[in-house]
Amino acid sequence: MLVETELATEFNVSRTPIRQALQRLDYEGLVETRNGVGTTVTGVDFQEFKDVYAFRLKLSEMIGDFSRPERTTKSLEEIEALVPRVEALLESRDFEQFWQINHELHFAVNALIGNSAMRESHDRLYFQASRVWYSFVDRMWEDEVRFLKEEVDELWRALRAGDLRAVGFVQRNYISYGLSRVARYISTG
Repeated sequence: MLVETELATEFNVSRTPIRQALQRLDYEGLVETRNGVGTTVTGVDFQEFKDVYAFRLKLSEMIGDFSRPERTTKSLEEIEALVPRVEALLESRDFEQFWQINHELHFAVNALIGNSAMRESHDRLYFQASRVWYSFVDRMWEDEVRFLKEEVDELWRALRAGDLRAVGFVQRNYISYGLSRVARYISTG
């Protein structure tokens, strides 16, 4: 149960920004607010998760069509800086660093999208899909770190070549791989 007053105290803010944040989370389907009951975090509907992934696959294919070539150098530098950090994950199980790298990778790719509506959708869907991963990564650590390293390496190569269409296809491929891994994990328990 999420309680406005407790959250406001924890974050040292008034209830108004907490209420606004909870309304946004409710809109995104991440929480459910019921009068007289309160606000609870929603569960994950696997069909909805698959729908989000299917849309993310198609959206990623369009990154090259709506790209900002002038942002290539900056995104390349940001992704290049992730390489040693991902390699360090092969040696130590650091979940916080894993998620930080994933988010920074997402932000670097998202910044390449020139169309604001597409960029906003890409960002929102990433975070909707990410919530599922929080419950799986610890059980699939080695595979997930290896896939993250491969994705970072391939995105780095695509940006180095200045091929923004390839950036979208790399992302599409890794989204597809991820969906397959989650489906396999769910089916085998």
